Amino acid sequence: MAKKRILMIVPSPLYLEKGSSLRSYGVSEILSEKYFLDIVMYNMGSDFTLQNTNIHRTFSFYSPVLQVGKPSFSKVVLDFFLFFKSFHLILSKEYDIIHCEDFEGAFIGYILSFFFPNKKMVYNLHNRIEDNLYQNNERSIIIPFALFFEKLIVKRMDLVILNWEKYSKDEIFKKKKKFLFYDKISLEDYPCNLPSNKYIIYAGNFRKVQGISEFLEGFMEIKMDVKLVLVGSLSKEIKDQIEQKNLKDRVLILGKLPLQKTNYLIKNSLFAVLPRLKGAAMKMINYLMLSKIILAKDTVYSRELLKDNFNSFLYKDKEDLKKKLNFLLDGNFNESSIKEGIEETKKKIIKNWSTERFLKEYEK
Repeated sequence: MAKKRILMIVPSPLYLEKGSSLRSYGVSEILSEKYFLDIVMYNMGSDFTLQNTNIHRTFSFYSPVLQVGKPSFSKVVLDFFLFFKSFHLILSKEYDIIHCEDFEGAFIGYILSFFFPNKKMVYNLHNRIEDNLYQNNERSIIIPFALFFEKLIVKRMDLVILNWEKYSKDEIFKKKKKFLFYDKISLEDYPCNLPSNKYIIYAGNFRKVQGISEFLEGFMEIKMDVKLVLVGSLSKEIKDQIEQKNLKDRVLILGKLPLQKTNYLIKNSLFAVLPRLKGAAMKMINYLMLSKIILAKDTVYSRELLKDNFNSFLYKDKEDLKKKLNFLLDGNFNESSIKEGIEETKKKIIKNWSTERFLKEYEK
């Protein structure tokens, strides 16, 4: 029997060492083992090679700088080019499945489904649109419109791949064929010099929803001799806060680093911090798979994989944060017990990554 062919729509730069790109790449790796794959993506990111795979990028003359998680005119233009490229490919080749990454990819797929109604439609969900648009503990004014379109899109899909178990309970997905697949991450590392051997670490982006500003307010009141290492492109707001609170001597700003160096720094930290206010973070999986103890904001999202005093420590507010920071830095906890909890959680994640399981669910 001839291999089926998939058109995979990726509304992001690929390949990049960031959440959405890593998830898309991990899924394409699995699909390319069994299918012929044509991937349509933005004209940014590093080239890569996969078996049975062709790469198609949007027009080279338009390569804007994109900001993480922010709707923009540039993204709208890129998505229009992505739709145009996808439409052209479907006219020139015969596809069995249209596979859509994230909300924008699914929106493009939704429109294409009216022109090509006999194609199987798959939505690989990275996050609910409401979580993507969440900023500074406030609801974006466009969320009601986005939720309306999300309902239409999901209704049109034949299969939804969820990235967090929490979403499976949401009303919008209850009657859909679906399965859970955690983001795959690389555990590769190589040495990175650091002018401190006693530090805690945060790695990721610095959108307000990540809660770094609130974390700094608690961290500055802890008097112990420990550094906070920040990896990633800092926002102006966080830089100003560090300056205004005289935290320069206590916070090491390393900027963007290759994934392997970031992994090395995580492995050698005292523990990792995850102060995100809303929405689940891929970094949670990264920290756990690197066997690192996590101090995280206690939210329904962090509780997806984290359990207080089992594989991590969760805090509710600023006072609780300070208490947990002192507790962890004093070392007054059973580290071996927490490590056992982490290893138990890793087994669950690894089982979820099974290629055989993914393909079996995908083909139902």
